[in-house]
Amino acid sequence: MSSALVIGGDQIGSIRQVLQQQGIQHVHHWTGRKVGDAKRVIPHDTELVVMVTDWLSHNFMHKIKQDVSKRKLRVVYTRNGSARLRTQLQASGEVAMEVACRCLMHIRSLFGSGSRP
Repeated sequence: MSSALVIGGDQIGSIRQVLQQQGIQHVHHWTGRKVGDAKRVIPHDTELVVMVTDWLSHNFMHKIKQDVSKRKLRVVYTRNGSARLRTQLQASGEVAMEVACRCLMHIRSLFGSGSRP
């Protein structure tokens, strides 16, 4: 991943560090408190949206959910804390790895193990 958008919160230094440890190079941040934030467009290079739910109104979250859904972006909801975000990112990465392994096993069962006589 190269870019993430963090929505909510004022101080996101620890969240930024967690994202950078996950390989995210650019972190955009919207506080969600400014009137114009609801009219902003998610940057085109965004691959992950992190919503800090303690700091967002229901209407603003609903608008962002719609935008994320239209673009089929990965979204992580977290309360105000980097430890929770770290566990959620690791868990979602493990799920993705498990799905990839299952797909590989299914392909191997369809086409054989790959070894030829």
